Amino acid sequence: MAGESKLRAAVIGVGVGWNHIEGYQTHPQCELAAICDINEALLHERGERFNVPPERRFTDYRHVLASKEIDAVSIALPNWLHEPVAIEAFQHGKHVLMEKPLAHSVEAGERIIEAAKAAGKTLMVCYNHRYRPEIVWLKRLARAGEFGHIYAAKAGWLREGWIPTHGAWFTQKERAGGGALIDLGVHVLDLALWLMGYPQPISVSGAAFAEFGQRGQKTKPRHLKPERFDVDDSGFGFVRFADGAVLQFESAWATHREPQQDAYYVRLFGSEAGANFYSAAPNGETVALFKYVGDQPAAILPRLQSNVSGHRLAVHHFVDCCLSGQTPESPGEHGLIGLRIIDAIYRSAAERREVRCEA
Repeated sequence: MAGESKLRAAVIGVGVGWNHIEGYQTHPQCELAAICDINEALLHERGERFNVPPERRFTDYRHVLASKEIDAVSIALPNWLHEPVAIEAFQHGKHVLMEKPLAHSVEAGERIIEAAKAAGKTLMVCYNHRYRPEIVWLKRLARAGEFGHIYAAKAGWLREGWIPTHGAWFTQKERAGGGALIDLGVHVLDLALWLMGYPQPISVSGAAFAEFGQRGQKTKPRHLKPERFDVDDSGFGFVRFADGAVLQFESAWATHREPQQDAYYVRLFGSEAGANFYSAAPNGETVALFKYVGDQPAAILPRLQSNVSGHRLAVHHFVDCCLSGQTPESPGEHGLIGLRIIDAIYRSAAERREVRCEA
């Protein structure tokens, strides 16, 4: 695509994919060529909302992938469909922006990456929370060496009660690949790993629990018991990396805590500075840098504002990479590392011991 003036993109799956529609429509060098969803009512609602002509709305993704008028696709489908649709997209010569997680299993993720390489096309995982201004600021500091060696980090996303029942597949292991860890956890795991420079994991100790979902408690919508629940509603892990650093990690759809609480955090511990990000800081001061100023410890609170959604910025970055040929900030390999860590947490939980986690 390098040298061409516009990227022609399509969105397959318009539930969460509406964010991708908005992203493509606001990039000056992109044309939204099609949208696709098996749910006709939702497809047409999104089409009307975003002024997509009826002739650009499809219920069969194969029509989209076969079109020579489309260069790239966003795949925003249930987890187990990521692999077959992505591989077919690469076979048709499309670039792919994949909603998280990369896939529902490590093996499926590996096959997606192999297909992207064989096709010579761009594969990017849509980790939209990276584009929060606080996270961008922290990454800039990390790249400048402000933290020194980041030897430890903590990250998590904990909800009081949000077990998803709007799509039955969320709570089914063979379709989702897992529960809270692979749904919420991949986001904050990526944030911590990205800020740490994506060190190589070598071992993981973890635990996973299903304390509420099997009883039909703490669901969203409320009081709707899942058809089947064989995944985790909370999970916890401890990761060791090849450079000696460690990461403590947690995620939960459901916990007994402050009512309606829903927040995520990352904390960094470096040899020269530390930092804390918390999405629900009550005073609005969501991020702080801690370091010595002179010979005194100090907290530095930046003034950061942005009204642009992370999804929009992620989509824009994908378009830029497709047009320029550059490697995206969140390539498929990053998504695969996250899957390997989460898979190791599940194995550790089942075996009740520390397990190896290496490529």
